[in-house]
Amino acid sequence: MTRVKICGNTNYENARLAIDLGADYLGFIFVPKTKRVLTVEKAEEILSKLKGFENTVGVFCNQPKKEVEEIAKRLGFKYLQFHGEETALYCESFMQKGFEIIKTFHVKDAMSLKRIDEYNVSAFLFDTYASSDKGGTGTPFSWDIIEDRPYVHDKLFLAGGLNAGNVQQAIGQVRPFAVDVASGVESGPGVKDPKLLKSFIQKVKTPQNGL
Repeated sequence: MTRVKICGNTNYENARLAIDLGADYLGFIFVPKTKRVLTVEKAEEILSKLKGFENTVGVFCNQPKKEVEEIAKRLGFKYLQFHGEETALYCESFMQKGFEIIKTFHVKDAMSLKRIDEYNVSAFLFDTYASSDKGGTGTPFSWDIIEDRPYVHDKLFLAGGLNAGNVQQAIGQVRPFAVDVASGVESGPGVKDPKLLKSFIQKVKTPQNGL
């Protein structure tokens, strides 16, 4: 069955609800000057109340290795998501330290994926390309761009404009390992809407997806 990652969590209540509804991964963003950025202290407060849930993901973008490692170790992250132009060597350095790495590719056209084979990482995340933003556009990219390679089904997190209205179509067409959502289940940046959250997770988890 397709997994669900709820990203851009900013408070305990939303994170707890997402887990209770069946979310498999929770993302916490540490990218400065972004809409859903968390302080390390706030994230620590939230995570301290989520003991037993291990699939927490720290999201970073073009940040110094030392900064990322210090945050990851302090908060006990198993998964790190790199959302910028991080090189294969940058990602590999964290893999060697025992982290699971999710590398984001911003998809505009087929050429957006030309360097994907350079990366030896745990998973890929495909998000919609935007010239002015690194994520959270709320707009899907053309799923036809994705070739039917093994990594799509084994380790692809599909993001970009997903919501309860289109996620089943996305799963049926792409058949990703997981789907990733932030704005599609929110009433405002970082504020999850309980009804949208429940509807999205239910749509993914229903047997009619055939996965």
